[in-house]
Amino acid sequence: MASSNNPQSVEAQRRKLPFTFYAAKNNRIYVRNVDQKVIDLGVLSREDGALCYFLDGNHDTGRGFRDEEAALRDIAARVRFLWLDGQFTAVADARDDPGLDLDGATQVEVTLDELKPGEPIEDATV
Repeated sequence: MASSNNPQSVEAQRRKLPFTFYAAKNNRIYVRNVDQKVIDLGVLSREDGALCYFLDGNHDTGRGFRDEEAALRDIAARVRFLWLDGQFTAVADARDDPGLDLDGATQVEVTLDELKPGEPIEDATV
């Protein structure tokens, strides 16, 4: 019988879930989850010739990106699953917004672990 203290059994219980991040034409950053819900994460803008972003939910920022893909990859690398999952719970589905247009938008597909090794189950940043 596997013990819940066994790291291998905890690893086996962990799920990896796909997300797609988008840089839309309206200078907004969107993300789609496995249920196809789309939420607005924040703004993507130009500053001194480079791209920067501001995430509404946690006020996280990034600057100096050469293109939309680099900015999206930075966001995807920095967000934690628990925070992003909380955003999908709290933020309205953007698919209902008539101005949403993701056709031709730069996109980055990522897979996030529910919990990274050593990450606590509770997330105080949510």
